[in-house]
Amino acid sequence: MNCRNIVLNYIQNCEKNEPIFIEDIKEYIMQFYKEEEKEKIFNNVKEILNRLNKENIIKTAYKGIYYIPKTNIFGELPLANSKIIQYKYLVDKFGNVKGYITGAKLFNKVGLTTQVPNIIDIVTNECKNNNKYANKYLNVAIRKPKIEINNENYKYLQLIDLIENKDKIYVEVDDMNEIIHNFIQENDLDFEKILKYARETNSKAVIEKMVILAR
Repeated sequence: MNCRNIVLNYIQNCEKNEPIFIEDIKEYIMQFYKEEEKEKIFNNVKEILNRLNKENIIKTAYKGIYYIPKTNIFGELPLANSKIIQYKYLVDKFGNVKGYITGAKLFNKVGLTTQVPNIIDIVTNECKNNNKYANKYLNVAIRKPKIEINNENYKYLQLIDLIENKDKIYVEVDDMNEIIHNFIQENDLDFEKILKYARETNSKAVIEKMVILAR
């Protein structure tokens, strides 16, 4: 099987209007080649994707991100940024959580503020350095987590962010503790695990808040 056919086979198994990442294609295609061929094959992949784009088999959303266009009676549908954000920063291709929404968007969701931010703050394992990085195309700002995010801990880490409020988001409710208590209850968070993750992230504010809520 030649390189183009392998790439086509991968793409044909993708859903329409779902993001296709070049890094995933590269990972898939290396099953069929030796490690020493990697550089040459990756260059071929880029050329193949460019040709497929010209042939209208796929469309380019952003650099390194493609999709199979879907049409309706009004014409071709663009790929929603929310889908790109979901798979690029929040959930991997196996459904494992690798990031979560924080900042004003999270505060708005739980009812602590009415602010509707233009930029969505995301903490994600995909951020490899300690700098806050803004993706102006997707209107997101990503940050590196204090500990690796997974399916079990992401709600606990959101709770920690709510309590710490390091972005100094204006809280528009009189009783923040009630909102925090509701978040814990609604997400079935365990008290001992809250303390565990507070220690792992060096969050004194969370430990102090738990003492208050436990009274």
